[in-house]
Amino acid sequence: MSISEPIPANELDRILNLSDFDIDYSNYNDKFKDLARLAASVAGTEISLVNLIDSFTQWTISSHGLEIDQMAREESVCQYTIAENNHFEIGDLSKDVRFKDKFYVTNDLKLKYYYGIPLNSDGYSIGALCLMDTSSKTLSPEKTELLKIIADEIVNRLKTYKIIESLRKKAIEATDTKNKVAHDIRGPLGGIIGLAKIISEQGKENNMDEVLEFINLIYKSGHSLLELADEILSAEKKSEGPMKGDELNLRVFKEKLEKLYIPQAKTKGAG
Repeated sequence: MSISEPIPANELDRILNLSDFDIDYSNYNDKFKDLARLAASVAGTEISLVNLIDSFTQWTISSHGLEIDQMAREESVCQYTIAENNHFEIGDLSKDVRFKDKFYVTNDLKLKYYYGIPLNSDGYSIGALCLMDTSSKTLSPEKTELLKIIADEIVNRLKTYKIIESLRKKAIEATDTKNKVAHDIRGPLGGIIGLAKIISEQGKENNMDEVLEFINLIYKSGHSLLELADEILSAEKKSEGPMKGDELNLRVFKEKLEKLYIPQAKTKGAG
């Protein structure tokens, strides 16, 4: 007899919600170890697993009482849990036609009891907190309520780590931007300083027309720095809408290059 696998009605959106966490499944074990252990303690079971389920695989990101990293989705019990709104419980896996031939029932584990709670993220069951044991259990309403609280905390932590990772990436981007800005302003500042040094060293020997030319170049270089500062300050606003056609073209690009680097070229020529 073939057994159809349970597929949540919102499966596509569920997968998208899970993928939005951008999780490296191998890096989360220690982050949820305490909650997996607490869940097993509350339920009085030998095993507790924190599982996330994608299209084909059940990933165990943390465990207590059983070392396991992953299994095929169709082999898992938790595939049924994510299709439920509340919980999924099996008193004896060996007597259920869906699970009696699974390796965790027939091998040395001989698991019997299963209790699973969906990990609900914004209305999507991205995985399950499951409790398993080799003997039957009866969980009181108080225990099941505590397990739901633990399941909610698992999801809250996942969301927190997602925010932290996003902030980390933004910090890296900010550092890269800072380095780029430092590089961009080094040239114009070097030109300004160089021209001012030439004027200072020549003293009374300075030709007034040449001094005026140098001052004009210093003004242009300083003005280009102000433009760069304005561009940095308005970068976020510009990114929100489409770029205007005349904001970036070869002529503007040429003018900016001239403003930035003519003073340096003049300095080197005078030297």
